[in-house]
Amino acid sequence: ADVRAAVVEEASRAALPVDLAPALGPLWSRLVQLRAKLRAHASPRSRATRASATWAFDPHGAMITWKERERVVRSRDYGTFSLVTRLTMPGGGTPQLECSCEVREATCTHAVALVDATLDVLADPARADLARTVADELLRPAWARALAELDRMEARAVEPRTAIEVWWHVEHELGTPALTPTVKKQTKRGGMSAGQRMTPARLLDEHGASLAEQDRRIAEDLAAWIPAKNTGSYPARAFLALVGHPRVTSDHDDEPIEVVRAELGFQALAADDQIRLEPAVAGARFSPRLLGALLQSHPPGEPLFVPEPERGRCLLLEVSDDARQLWRVLDRHGDAFPPESHAALLERLARMEGRLPVSVPHALKGREHVADIAVVVRLRLLPDVTLELELFVRPGPGAPLYRPGTGPRDVMIVRGGERGYVRRDLGSELAHARGLFARLPIEDAEEGPPQCFRIGEPDAALQLVEALQSPPDGLEVEWVDHPVSVGGLLTPDALRVHVEKKRDWFGLTGEIKIEAGRLELAVLLDAARRQQRYVRVDERRWVELSDTLRQRLQAVADQTFRARDHLELSPGAVPAMRALADAGAQVQAAEPWRELTERLASSRALRPRPPSTLVATLRDYQTEGHAWLTRLAAWGTGACLADDMGLGKTIQAIAVLLDRAKLGPALVLAPTSVAINWVRELARFAPSLNPILYTEQAERTTSLATLKKKDVMIASYGLLVRDAAELAATRFATLVIDEAQALKNPTTQRARAARNLDAAFRIALTGTPLENHIGELWSLFATVFPGMLGSWEQFRERYAVPIEKGKDPDARAALSRVIRPFLLRRTKQEVARELPSRTEIEVPVAMSAEELALYDDARLAAVAELTAKGAGMRDQQRRFQVLAALTRLRLLASHPRLYDATSTVPSSKLRRAVELLEELRSEGHRALVFSQFTSHLALVRSALADAGFKALYLDGATPARQRAKLVDSFQAGEADVFLISLKAGGTGINLTAADYVLHLDPWWNPAVEDQATDRAHRIGQTRPVTVYRLITRGTIEEQIVALHRDKRALVAGILEGTDVAARLSARDLMSLLQAPEPR
Repeated sequence: ADVRAAVVEEASRAALPVDLAPALGPLWSRLVQLRAKLRAHASPRSRATRASATWAFDPHGAMITWKERERVVRSRDYGTFSLVTRLTMPGGGTPQLECSCEVREATCTHAVALVDATLDVLADPARADLARTVADELLRPAWARALAELDRMEARAVEPRTAIEVWWHVEHELGTPALTPTVKKQTKRGGMSAGQRMTPARLLDEHGASLAEQDRRIAEDLAAWIPAKNTGSYPARAFLALVGHPRVTSDHDDEPIEVVRAELGFQALAADDQIRLEPAVAGARFSPRLLGALLQSHPPGEPLFVPEPERGRCLLLEVSDDARQLWRVLDRHGDAFPPESHAALLERLARMEGRLPVSVPHALKGREHVADIAVVVRLRLLPDVTLELELFVRPGPGAPLYRPGTGPRDVMIVRGGERGYVRRDLGSELAHARGLFARLPIEDAEEGPPQCFRIGEPDAALQLVEALQSPPDGLEVEWVDHPVSVGGLLTPDALRVHVEKKRDWFGLTGEIKIEAGRLELAVLLDAARRQQRYVRVDERRWVELSDTLRQRLQAVADQTFRARDHLELSPGAVPAMRALADAGAQVQAAEPWRELTERLASSRALRPRPPSTLVATLRDYQTEGHAWLTRLAAWGTGACLADDMGLGKTIQAIAVLLDRAKLGPALVLAPTSVAINWVRELARFAPSLNPILYTEQAERTTSLATLKKKDVMIASYGLLVRDAAELAATRFATLVIDEAQALKNPTTQRARAARNLDAAFRIALTGTPLENHIGELWSLFATVFPGMLGSWEQFRERYAVPIEKGKDPDARAALSRVIRPFLLRRTKQEVARELPSRTEIEVPVAMSAEELALYDDARLAAVAELTAKGAGMRDQQRRFQVLAALTRLRLLASHPRLYDATSTVPSSKLRRAVELLEELRSEGHRALVFSQFTSHLALVRSALADAGFKALYLDGATPARQRAKLVDSFQAGEADVFLISLKAGGTGINLTAADYVLHLDPWWNPAVEDQATDRAHRIGQTRPVTVYRLITRGTIEEQIVALHRDKRALVAGILEGTDVAARLSARDLMSLLQAPEPR
């Protein structure tokens, strides 16, 4: 019934309270999220049930505490105990919970109760001041909290302080140890008060901030310990924390006692002609009767509690499993041994010395022998190829092993049937063992417990195993399990490889024969891909790959993909396979592969020159680009020319079209806005070619049948999809895909249609081959060089998941190596130094008070709505909902009327944009203005008209021929401003008449903005270009700009060799939405 009542109550908490103060919104949202997570496994409680508990907030510690009393009844334990739950938000970040009930956080009902009680405080108008304090302190960033703490430290330094001392009183009533704190305060005369006893929970409540760390730890352990819920007989952790504490008393008197930790051992004593074996602590006899009683009342693993008031101490006696078992033997069979058993007993005690303290009098030890120390390394190789090492010394033949420098000084041994002992020099023994061990290759070893080491890197572990196969003099090797051997250096000349032609792919097999077996090529490639120096032969044997073999195999592995029961070899792997053969491997290949290899050799011998029919002079880097494309065409692969925008990719492609015109017709795919530009450029630079615009006319498909040499057909992506079958049935000598990022989604009809085209040589032209995620690279190369990156599933497993999810630098480097021969990218900074400078300036726009209030309300409402819906949504659905909310906020950040068409609130960004453009016009400059929202451009267009501007406008609805006229008009100086939608006019057009660019709103991908900017900053521009980005402060726009850094790093990570690759998940997007507003 209580749970049903609580469920009814929680329904009212799903939506954000109407009268909730805006400052409380962020904390409310985080608590609602936390509650949803907890409620997946824990039940709520009604307000009536929670009324008996206590909710408290500590502003200095920024901590909410929830206390309940729980009754516990057991056969010998009963009473009421406090359950304490605490919530903090370190640095204003993620909420953190801890509860003394010791149930997992996800199933803790006390945590749900704490969150519900806190939400009640936030929603209660009568506690508005308290709620504001709670929100301010919990959300306060770490640096602000540090400054406040420094202020409090300064205040305490100048104020008189009341010193306290915490004394701990040890009681031992009815056989159960107990511990009670007493707080003594400094009196006016400088002495200490008699003290006040209190519970550990009260001690933490009243004096928690001023407690020493040791006292705090003891009090917390006591407060969390409940007899009914703990297997121990007493709070051992709290007592162990008392070791070394200066203020401990017992129930015998008020004199301080010492809490000492010791280990139970045994001592052998001569009694007449017998030897008695008795328990001992630190060499002193320990009562067998007392030990027997204590072992019965304390569970295994718990220190025995032994009060010794006569010695002024309390003993916490550790009893190892070996000691407990030895005591059972003595208790069952007696502790006295007759003369005929002495030799066997002392021999066994000698072996036992390494596991627990054993003391034997000199009279029983026999003759002293000279120490003959051997250093022993004990090894264990785990299944994950982690090597565990333990360092021991053996003081003499037949003696037990000890950690160097520890254990008994005298070690009993038996030689020639007579007992004796060896005396150890612990200091020199430790130095000797360490010195010998340091001569091994152990640079990667991590030291754990004393003389225990761990090497987690497989190559380093196996290198040490190999070195220990011939250990230095004085060092012995033992294996805990079966021994492992490393031997045999594999070189390329031992490798046999076969390349077979299958249907539309090449199959790869191979092996290396070794003693008593063979290693499959798939195993060798996997090791090379992982950059492993050693390869497993079986459970006990490994072999080493030579550096040359490993390097050659790695290049092949980059372009080999595992299918169900075979290996598939990329056609781009020809150079890697040739290098493997040159290193000595025996490669047998099918005729098609040999043809590829021969074409590679002949293409490398080419010295291409620009065609004489090209009516243009190529720059040096363009000449190199043309030569690179020509060689790849001769090899028979595909190519992606990815030069920066504005560096003349079109002219380089036209040069190749001229070279290949005699081989047959060509097809150019381009966006509609760029298609006409291709017709112009071909007529201008290649008059010997015949450009044909594939138009919307009904008879367009009939022109395909009449195509001949020197014909270049230019088609839009829209017509590619519409006439996919007809275009796929036509054979083209050359295919040029302009603005190839249009094919970045491999599942679209456009991308599938492009992959189905029949062309002897394919060229992709794009300034942004990689924008958001590396799957775009697969789609691009699946079109221009099918098979190079494997199937989508193979690519995803090999590259996409490791790079984007695992942030794997090795996978990123491998992908970069694979695409490097087929992707050419030059930046303006590298090759176009004559290009005028480009300056980028962020223009911060401050919202008015009215805009800011509107924005905050919209953001908080979006957070509450998404939080309420979030539990039942799939990730993709949630991502869509969050993106929609973010889009609404982005519109609002630009103009209130884009969010609410009836709003009368003026836009600060629009006012600032008009101011900038008026200033530029007065100085004789002309500008391009980009926005991704045509509705935003419409508002700007109206405002510019009112201000007397001559403005042109272009968006996705502008017909292709009209676009060309608009571009020509602007280039001719017929307008001050050109308003352009980002996606419709961000590519393929030249607008060098502008020397200023304004971006009104940031897009998620900075590459798209860069493309748009390069409409003005490109070859042909003679003036410096200035780029203004208008960013509204305190809004989602600031965070989008921050994300731009990660997006640019993604491109660099794959194309230029840096480190970052990531995609925005639904959680990432939600974090943007929930970011607290600036103060």
